[in-house]
Amino acid sequence: MNKLKILILIVILLAIVAVALLINYSKRFSPPGQPITLPTDEKFTPLEEEKLKGEETKEVKIVEIEKIKDEITAETKGEIIEYWEEYFYSEGDFAIFLENQEEFNNRLINEFKQEIIEVTAENCKVDLYESKKSAILKCDIKGARYGTNSYDMHFLLGNWPFDLMNFSRGERKLTYEGEINGIPTLIVFEFPYVLSHCHEHIWPK
Repeated sequence: MNKLKILILIVILLAIVAVALLINYSKRFSPPGQPITLPTDEKFTPLEEEKLKGEETKEVKIVEIEKIKDEITAETKGEIIEYWEEYFYSEGDFAIFLENQEEFNNRLINEFKQEIIEVTAENCKVDLYESKKSAILKCDIKGARYGTNSYDMHFLLGNWPFDLMNFSRGERKLTYEGEINGIPTLIVFEFPYVLSHCHEHIWPK
């Protein structure tokens, strides 16, 4: 009987030792667990926060600025049409323009290049006139001439709800005065000769 008890005790001890060895083996050869990271709010220094606020304000201002009047002049010079467009702004919007001059200059040039049809605009620049609260976009247009002293004005007219028949005709220029998209607009096309025209083309008379 005593021998049986001793045998049972030895078996229990062996089982305990085996379990302990198995646990120790698992700990030694198991890959380390990945640390748990909790999401935290990104923190900025006061200077960085002020810079971010300024950038947000700048973006809002750029979106809100609107012209209140528009004057367009196109004058032919051989293969080139010299294009001028003067944008007039309210006093408040012009102040925003001055604060963000580089951004607005690039915007005017890029928007114009995207709007014109089947021609190219080169040597573009923007001049500001604080006394008039205006900005003048100047570009050289290439690709509108289709013959000697003959020009296709579709590159502009294709974006407007009218054509040359709606212009007032002078000997050497065509003039339109009205509204485009609700904005008072004056357009003048000037030529170095007495002209004739159809809906979109102009040539010497």
